[in-house]
Amino acid sequence: MQPMKRGVAVIALCAVAIFGAVSWYRSHAEGPLVVYGTIEARNIEVGSKEGGRIAEVLVREGDAVAGGTLLLRFEAPEMEARVQQFRGVLALARANLAKMEKGSRPEEIAEARAAAAADAAGFRGAEVAQSRAELERARAELVNAELRLKRARDLRSQDLVPQQALDDAEAAHRSARAAVDAANRAVNAAQGRLEAARAVTARVESGFRSEEVEAARAELQRAEGALLEAEARYAEREVRVPADAVVETLDVRPGDLIAPGKPVAKLLEAGQMYIMIYVPETRIGAVRLGQRAELRVNSFPGETFPLTVEQIRQQAEFLPRNVQTPEERVHQVIGVKLRLDRADQRLRAGMSAQVTFPS
Repeated sequence: MQPMKRGVAVIALCAVAIFGAVSWYRSHAEGPLVVYGTIEARNIEVGSKEGGRIAEVLVREGDAVAGGTLLLRFEAPEMEARVQQFRGVLALARANLAKMEKGSRPEEIAEARAAAAADAAGFRGAEVAQSRAELERARAELVNAELRLKRARDLRSQDLVPQQALDDAEAAHRSARAAVDAANRAVNAAQGRLEAARAVTARVESGFRSEEVEAARAELQRAEGALLEAEARYAEREVRVPADAVVETLDVRPGDLIAPGKPVAKLLEAGQMYIMIYVPETRIGAVRLGQRAELRVNSFPGETFPLTVEQIRQQAEFLPRNVQTPEERVHQVIGVKLRLDRADQRLRAGMSAQVTFPS
């Protein structure tokens, strides 16, 4: 039994040694991870949300432009007029709100008080007094008409006067009552006009109501919003570069009509070149975010360009046809995106490149 156990232990130790040797050989035989891909650049398509007729084009294809550079300008007389119109509306709304917040001027208050005093002691007051006098006269006439009607009825009941006398007395009574009603309305109207004049004075003295001030403030906000919208649309007459870039395509000329939202230029963003590679699933463990790598291109043999791993995709996929050999397409790979650490004007999007990861 002892020799047999010793033999099993020897076999086990040999197996472990062989497995370790094979693993060491494989890891060293594979060497540095080398993958191939194509340099790419971030594309920017620019245009105008408003569109229109192009007035001038200020750059050409192939130009390197800084962020904020004006590419082209559209004709926009209607939008400019609209901006001017809303600026006037805004100025009017501001002035109206300031007037309501400050209230009436001292001169206006003095004028209103004087007008109210003149109305009370002058025409309006005389009008009220006259209408009241007319009312008293009409009431007196009504009393007399009632007395005459009563006598006419008594005499008619004794057949001392003809029916016509009674009819005349009744008509006079009705006329006197109507005159009283009219005089009452005249008094009320005159009094109302006098009170209205006093109310105007009170309003001038107290200023505008809080509701009116809030309505004026809301109107100001509406005017501000309308002007901002008009200015934003007017700004769309110019197409500018959002970041440092190279003009790739710009196939428009002055006079061209461009639809709203249609791209007018394609830019390659400067300093934003990257390369997308596909690492075999069996070697993805050698890649990590932030890892440094080297890029080589055939155009500059012997030179290397530094790269940094920016993204490792979470899902494996089959190898794209345009990257590696047909024999390797059966393997699953994982996409890795590396960013060029510094801009180099010699490198161009579309160049085939070799990426080497340090071992």
